[in-house]
Amino acid sequence: MTVLHDLNFFVKLALAFLVMLAAWLVPGWVYGVPLAIAAVLFLRFSGTPGFKAYLKGATLLTLLVIASWVLNLSIQGMAIGEAALVALGMAARLVTTTAAFFFVMETSTPGSILAACSALRLPPIVTLVLSLTFGMIPMLREDFERIADAQRARGMEIDDVSFPTRLRFALARGVPLLVQAIRTAHAISLSLSVYGFDLKKKRTTWRNVGLLVEPRLPIKDERK
Repeated sequence: MTVLHDLNFFVKLALAFLVMLAAWLVPGWVYGVPLAIAAVLFLRFSGTPGFKAYLKGATLLTLLVIASWVLNLSIQGMAIGEAALVALGMAARLVTTTAAFFFVMETSTPGSILAACSALRLPPIVTLVLSLTFGMIPMLREDFERIADAQRARGMEIDDVSFPTRLRFALARGVPLLVQAIRTAHAISLSLSVYGFDLKKKRTTWRNVGLLVEPRLPIKDERK
């Protein structure tokens, strides 16, 4: 499944949009639920990093969507059973959509995004926005998990506690996460300056970019 991870960023992005389009066009939960299950299984068997964390988030998302939609539709006079099926269909669409774009984010490094954008000669500002949008989210998630590990190492119990306490501890990670995000943004801007990034200039790529994005250019041994 490594080949899927190395697909060109824009190919993965286009496929994610097609999956999202299919999820929102299929009628009701009859087709939506199997499509959502297929999307989740794809993440599992394709070896997508962070699958367990996504599964927890998708489960919470499903419960919240179903509960909120059932309550809302019931207040509007719809029968509970019918409201539950409508809510299930909506939750399935959201799970499929988030799974598709989760795969894109988790398998696309900032370097591969920059290489793909440079190969298409996109405007520098578009390249920067795409690389930061899809590249920074996994990095921030990893920082969030490291902060949680640091809290555990200092004796803060954040697992076997009540939900309000867990929520309060989660909010406490916001400040160090914000500091780390600012440091990361500064490091990225410094790296761009060192490598001569200029919004007025279009640059070539240092990778072979086609259907797949090579990790690096092949280096030949001149001694042979």
